Amino acid sequence: MPTPRQRQLSARQLQERRDVGDRIRYLRRQQRLSQERLAELIGRDRQTVGNYESGRTPPNLDDLIAIAQCLDVSTWRLFHG
Repeated sequence: MPTPRQRQLSARQLQERRDVGDRIRYLRRQQRLSQERLAELIGRDRQTVGNYESGRTPPNLDDLIAIAQCLDVSTWRLFHG
């Protein structure tokens, strides 16, 4: 049986990742924050934020909470616009 990391993601899961990333990017730009500044605020590097925004890597729960706080939105807004 494959582990969660080994299983193939469905098209819907990949789209959800991209949608969350798009919302992070949109809200970050609304706040006039660079990827570098957001990364600094959440304790990550710019590349990590870029990976979140592109959907390549999903943010973990702690990062989602930190991102939402930095962007002054509720965490659910990252999922549902």
